[in-house]
Amino acid sequence: MSSPIHSTLAQSIYDYFEHLGQTCSSLEDITWVLNRWSVNDKTQRNLLDSDLRHIEKIINTVSTGKRKHYKRALKDILFYLQENCHWSVPEDTQNANSDIDHEWFESIAHESQQAKQAFTYYLHQKEKFFTTREKLSPAFMALMIGFEAAPLSIRHICQILNDATSITSEKNQPRLRVHHIKSGNNESTNNHTHYHLSLASYRLLSDYYAQSPAALNEQDLCQLLTEWLADYQLSKATAAEWSRRFQVSWYLRYHLPPLFIKDLAIPERHVSLSGSSCLSQLGRSDIYAIDWDLSWFEHLPNSSRKTRWPHNDLIKAHANSKPKPAPPPWDATDLLPNLLYLYTDQLLTVGGAKKSTLALSSILKYTGFEKILEAYPLSYADAINEEAVNHWAKTVFDSINNGSSQLYFVYFLRFLSFQEQTENIDLSLFTLPTLPLSVSPARIDLTQLNTLIHTLISTNNSHPFRSLFAVMATLLGFFGMLRRGEVLRLRCHDVQFEPKTGLLLLKVMNTAEGKTKNGQSRTIYTTIPEYYRNLFRVIFIIQKEKSPDDPFLGFNGEAYHSRQLYYLLPISRALKMHFGTHMKFHHLRHSGVHLFFIQILHFVARTPEQYRGGNALELELMSDKTISTRFDYWLEGRNVDEINSGIFIDEMCAQIGHSYYTTTRWSYLHDIDWLLPIISPPHQAYSTKEYTHAELRYLMGLSPKSNDLSRRLNQLSPLYAKRMLNEKRTQSITLMESDLRTATLGKLSVQEVAQTFDHYRDWQRSIHTSTDTLLGFLFKTMMINQCLDLAALSLIWSLGCQHDISPVGKKQQTGFRNLPPVTMSSDGQYLQMTLACNSKNARAFTCAFRHKDWRWLDIQFELVVNRKLKPARQIELLKNHFVHGNEVIRILRRPYGQSSLTILFRPKYPISKPALVFTQQFIALLQSKEVTAL
Repeated sequence: MSSPIHSTLAQSIYDYFEHLGQTCSSLEDITWVLNRWSVNDKTQRNLLDSDLRHIEKIINTVSTGKRKHYKRALKDILFYLQENCHWSVPEDTQNANSDIDHEWFESIAHESQQAKQAFTYYLHQKEKFFTTREKLSPAFMALMIGFEAAPLSIRHICQILNDATSITSEKNQPRLRVHHIKSGNNESTNNHTHYHLSLASYRLLSDYYAQSPAALNEQDLCQLLTEWLADYQLSKATAAEWSRRFQVSWYLRYHLPPLFIKDLAIPERHVSLSGSSCLSQLGRSDIYAIDWDLSWFEHLPNSSRKTRWPHNDLIKAHANSKPKPAPPPWDATDLLPNLLYLYTDQLLTVGGAKKSTLALSSILKYTGFEKILEAYPLSYADAINEEAVNHWAKTVFDSINNGSSQLYFVYFLRFLSFQEQTENIDLSLFTLPTLPLSVSPARIDLTQLNTLIHTLISTNNSHPFRSLFAVMATLLGFFGMLRRGEVLRLRCHDVQFEPKTGLLLLKVMNTAEGKTKNGQSRTIYTTIPEYYRNLFRVIFIIQKEKSPDDPFLGFNGEAYHSRQLYYLLPISRALKMHFGTHMKFHHLRHSGVHLFFIQILHFVARTPEQYRGGNALELELMSDKTISTRFDYWLEGRNVDEINSGIFIDEMCAQIGHSYYTTTRWSYLHDIDWLLPIISPPHQAYSTKEYTHAELRYLMGLSPKSNDLSRRLNQLSPLYAKRMLNEKRTQSITLMESDLRTATLGKLSVQEVAQTFDHYRDWQRSIHTSTDTLLGFLFKTMMINQCLDLAALSLIWSLGCQHDISPVGKKQQTGFRNLPPVTMSSDGQYLQMTLACNSKNARAFTCAFRHKDWRWLDIQFELVVNRKLKPARQIELLKNHFVHGNEVIRILRRPYGQSSLTILFRPKYPISKPALVFTQQFIALLQSKEVTAL
């Protein structure tokens, strides 16, 4: 007997082949195999040879007649798992799946003659429509969509005809939105995909919807198409045959690779970018805010107290219409009480994924797993570690026995995946392996990247190191297509940069701080635009004295958790502030992969370079020079025409770290409306096309006999304006697609050209504005004197204030100005200051030097007293008002003169003399009268 789970999966497999118009085994045969070989029991998306031997042995025990059908069903199942669910399969299975691809292509090739005939009659009917403007029929519209919008299945086309909201028009750019079809009773989804929409398709669809047509089902539409074929005495076609005819027509007319024909034919192969998102409440002041305990990682005690869950107080307050209680403070040993509070607050204020208002009973169900979480606390150290946080999530999930409770926990994990502390959570671990991977579709373009970098620089004026490392992590994530953990684990010898060409070589490897996602190393070749190269030049100046094995970003010896908190967290916050709460660091990788693929498409399609972008930055990145530089390791001087263009995709996947293009396409290449305008000349905005007068009247919204066409064409086409009257009436008109769209729909509202920020200059300015901090002053002075000493700066940073840098305050400045000058010792090993041992100087000394900025110095006291005087009073004053803890005191006597106190400032570890000299200069600057109190 077939189980519901197996029946559901069998239906999904059958529907997948049907959408493609490809022959598939019967539902009965697929279900038979699944009932005896339950892939639903697999927890990982991979098959071993031993898995296949098990089911093949079972199939071999049946009679010869059925054995052939079951083997074919197994083959279809394996194809579905690899293609649609992203499973890794043995090499022999991969070869067999390639055979299915060949079978698909042969099946569409057999329909070429019928497709050509149908397309010819469709064109005749369209030309007739331009003149007669008769009522648009569903059959004609189905042909228009299949032949001109995308080679979709009859089911998708029927859905489009029934949905008048299928046309979206953002930035005056009409697109076709195709919803993913729910298949096999799987969990409902709101996923959809946007397609490029030609001007003619847009007008025809708009006019069809304006007719308020009756809803159709697939059977109705197939019957109407059958009647259409009969009108022209053409042979009948099933729904699957129509799919194949549309696909082969696109292949023959536009010469698209079979891979892209499949991408166009199945919307479920890619997910649309999110059209709307919740605005973040973060402000610019929040980006670099330190809202955690600075000493979290110095001591992480194991708390034995019972965990308190304040989200329950929040629910009670909401139920009783009382003020909302404040969120609990963050606890480094367990973030869950705070995170569950924030999750509950979101459910109460904005609702869930489907409803904006949830019943209190639903919220109680969605948040009622605190007893489970008590056994599995999540420390901050684990939360920011990709491997550890996913291990925690999987452990908790597996500990839950109830299916609905598991689902509620997954909802909570979905919330956590967008929180700045836990955005490393991989939701695909909790998706059934027999369903497509979960995906978070988002990316930013170059203009948005520019805005992001400007924000990271301009909002931080007291810590130039922190903003530089944050910007560098952003550029590595975007152009290097790196995951957040990969950015943090990069070592100095993993990064090579050629300033002249912008070539950046990155080696992503397993290190002591963690492993790559697939456990394998890879090398990335990318290019950095001239616009950002100065930032790379300065980072290499800073890091040149580091050990090759030191992390590329950060101070010497800076811990992994510190680099995550202080450099990557501001990026996540800035992304959310500008582009929505759904954004996270990983979307920089999405953006870089998309950019990489667009580069490849332009390169292979030989797009004229002036049409490859809307601003100078895009044009530079899309130029043949830049792309050739990126692929120089492989091209080795060969022309792109000498290379099999299909291998470019393999090279791209290798650099990303994916085994299959299917993973890249699904998880990173969101939407598909950008594809045709690059690879298909008839769809390119700069392409020209011949139009008839009747067609232009229709496209421009004029009546069939309007005399206004000539006036409009005179303005639109200088060539047409020069023609004689008779020529204007009889000759076809050649226009660029972009010109016609502008004349009809208005000017395309594209994003403004990237603002011309000078990021390097702005960052240098932040150095100058940070000179009222010790670290900022030392950095600036060392850069000016070309003697940057990162080891010294790292020592001062680690033992001093670390990232909690703030300008010297008014009280501290007053203390410095009331003290005598600080001088260098005769041997240049320490600083010193001589002053009277009195309470006034003690107060000034305490205000000036009892600050965390100076904790990198050991302070010693030498009290020189006249031998004729008793030193007891001064020693007592020294101990009570100057000395802290176990600081060294030495009492020296001299035969004459007044008593004095010399304070020695010795570095706790050896430090270079220039660092001490510049520190003395900083103190002298603070003591000068020119310094204004802050």
